[in-house]
Amino acid sequence: MKLIFFAFVLLIIGSSIYGQDIVPEKVKKVDSLLTVASAEVSNVNPIGVIESATKALTLSREINYSRGKAMSSFYIGQVLIYMGDYEKSLEYLQLSQKEKYTSKNDIIKSEICRIKGQVFFYLGLKEASFREFQKAYEYAIRIKEKKERDRYVSLAYENLGIAYTAVRNKPDSAFYFYRKNKELLDKTDENLTFRNKINLYTLIGNYYRDKEVFDSATVWYNQANSLITKYDYPYSSWLCAHWSDLHLMKGEPDAALNCVKKGLECAKRTNLRNELPGLYQKITTIYSKNGMEDSARFYQNMYQEISDELSTSREGATEKAMQLLLEEERKYAQMRFNKTLSIIVYSIIATLLGIYLFWQQWRKRKKAILEATEREVSVLQDKLNDAFDEVIELARENDPSFLARFRMIYPEFINNLLKAHPQLIESELWLCAMVYLNFSSKEIAQYAFITHRSVQTRKSRLRKKLGIPADVDLYQYMISLS
Repeated sequence: MKLIFFAFVLLIIGSSIYGQDIVPEKVKKVDSLLTVASAEVSNVNPIGVIESATKALTLSREINYSRGKAMSSFYIGQVLIYMGDYEKSLEYLQLSQKEKYTSKNDIIKSEICRIKGQVFFYLGLKEASFREFQKAYEYAIRIKEKKERDRYVSLAYENLGIAYTAVRNKPDSAFYFYRKNKELLDKTDENLTFRNKINLYTLIGNYYRDKEVFDSATVWYNQANSLITKYDYPYSSWLCAHWSDLHLMKGEPDAALNCVKKGLECAKRTNLRNELPGLYQKITTIYSKNGMEDSARFYQNMYQEISDELSTSREGATEKAMQLLLEEERKYAQMRFNKTLSIIVYSIIATLLGIYLFWQQWRKRKKAILEATEREVSVLQDKLNDAFDEVIELARENDPSFLARFRMIYPEFINNLLKAHPQLIESELWLCAMVYLNFSSKEIAQYAFITHRSVQTRKSRLRKKLGIPADVDLYQYMISLS
């Protein structure tokens, strides 16, 4: 046993000596890769970010380098949003958040909250998004170095302004943060903060555009465009999309089309897939208004194709986001419970009377906390169930994504139906879905913009194709397949 122990000690010493030579070099390599990833973020090159950050993450895991794991995971999570993969984005942001390096660094904590806020917003979790933006600001103002603090406080102001417009519908409150952001950025080095200024000027332009002060809106959009040109900044699709809206409001469809097509070229060039649906939709609308139906249909098909791809990613991420929120709520409830318990312990030490009084208080508060936790869990569970209610609304609106969404919510029914009747075509599957949801023939006719007689005819054909006798209720047959 002594010989084994001695050999083990020698092995550890040998590994330590070797590690002293190799680990610093690997740390330098990771830091170099992170510098490249950061530059690629600035250049709006998602693929370049993924390549550099993934290499940094692999190497950081080999040497257990916390900063490397935190920063590389963050960069990956950040750019995955632009590529439309919200589920993976949340996974990598969580990896970054759990690192020891992150717990001691207010900059990355602020950035993680800011990016998580954007993910939640894209997923439709607007209040959760608003809370993350507030947390990003709280971390930003704690940053010690002034230049860094100014930079991240500016980003926090920007996102809070957007949140007050999009979440709370309070444009004047949003403009308050835009003004504070401008006051801050006017005192900074433009070479370091021009990206912040581009976003800010665009947002101020939007504010005046929505108030129909078109001259002021144009001035701010031009200032944003001047900075893009001056610094050869590759990301202009966001500005183009908003500027095209201004042209439409002014009755300038040709200018609007030219503007949004420039934005589309930029989004494709930078691989910002989450911006493509909005740009395709704008082009479709413009062509439709100009009576160019062939062109409108082409871009509508492009819109539908990319929307379906992003929708699949978004649906998986929504559930994950809700789980993260649930976990945070539980942690918060546990924190409150621990705080209460600490107060009770100190009170017990202080006095015998306090032992009795605070023990009673502890029981009450524990029960209240558990009940509050159960209510919070129930609320989050209700949100998860909302996904199933969504399909009803899609059916009523005759939304093109209805059938795809129905397949995801009722996979067992669809699988059993196709197993029993593999010859069914898409339109027949749609009718089966409507019958399964117990819509009447009159409702189906109303939602599909066809006559009641047409619905009856389709049902008769479907019944014949499925081989269902006339005395068997079609709805009951569909239910039996679930």
